[in-house]
Amino acid sequence: RAQNRTTHCNLLIATQIAQRRTYDMKLNLLGEWLSWLEENEQCESDFAPYLDDHSIDSQQQNERPKQKSRLFHPVKKLCERDNIIIDMLNSASSGDSTTVSFCVTDPSHSDNPVIYVSDGFSKLTGYEFGEVVGRNCRFLQGPETARADVEKIIHAIKNEEECSVNLINYKKDGTIFRNEFYLAHLRTPKQRLAYFIGIQAAVDDDGGGDIIPSNPGVCNAFGGMVF
Repeated sequence: RAQNRTTHCNLLIATQIAQRRTYDMKLNLLGEWLSWLEENEQCESDFAPYLDDHSIDSQQQNERPKQKSRLFHPVKKLCERDNIIIDMLNSASSGDSTTVSFCVTDPSHSDNPVIYVSDGFSKLTGYEFGEVVGRNCRFLQGPETARADVEKIIHAIKNEEECSVNLINYKKDGTIFRNEFYLAHLRTPKQRLAYFIGIQAAVDDDGGGDIIPSNPGVCNAFGGMVF
């Protein structure tokens, strides 16, 4: 029995170390990704004065009253590292930035409905916040969405796993876009499942099998990382 207890304790310690390393890696990669987004936006703003049409649009946009960004404030208590992830995503989505597209679902409710979408999600898909909340994310699917890709997501949700899938999705106006989709779970301090978070990145195919970002809010720049 003493040997069994020792073995059990060693397994617990090894598991905790592995979880800590995984979270640390997620935070580092997320930090690099968000820094890349900020640099991309800064680059766009630096070139704006040299683009006449863009300058006029920017001036008109600045004259309009700015709306406060809608941020995600979890009702359920999350573990420390998942709180940091949410804070980083909220920071990247605040102000005028609409480059980060992500949504949050609550698996404790029937059909795992969406409870939050970022402004970047609305910009990418064309769906407003009120049109999405309460629905399952399958509304982004369409005739050309491969069932095998959908099954990967369903499997990950059922098994509370993380996954990344490159699949075809549809915007509100029916436009097809290729979505480099990342699914991850958010957990409580006791490591119980609280939410799922999905990050969407529209990507283009360059014809040679590589995917090229069509918007700056893309995680694939860091080798297909999964949060």
